[in-house]
Order: sequence, then C-alpha cells, then structure tokens
Amino acid sequence: MNIALRKLAMIEKSLIAQEEAAKIQGYSNVPIDQDFKRRVTDLMDKVRVI
Repeated sequence: MNIALRKLAMIEKSLIAQEEAAKIQGYSNVPIDQDFKRRVTDLMDKVRVI
C-alpha cells in the first residue's frame, strides 16, 4: 500500500508542475485532464485524513 500512495503523490506533484508550467507558457486552458487531477487530489486528501 505504501508504494501505491507514493506513486499517487508523485502523480499529484507531476500534475501540479505541469499545470504551473502551462500557466508560465501563457496557456489560458491547462492541457491536462482536470477530472483526473481532481480524482487524484481527492484520493490523496482522503488518505491524508486517515
């Protein structure tokens, strides 16, 4: 289970970095899947609460 949590954290960190890079490059719409990002963030929030 620990490895899965680490991978989720790495994915979340990667998505945040991609979103920031897109904003820096001047994109008004972020080219990453917002639904996927929301689901990963929700999972990590649930894990952090436990």
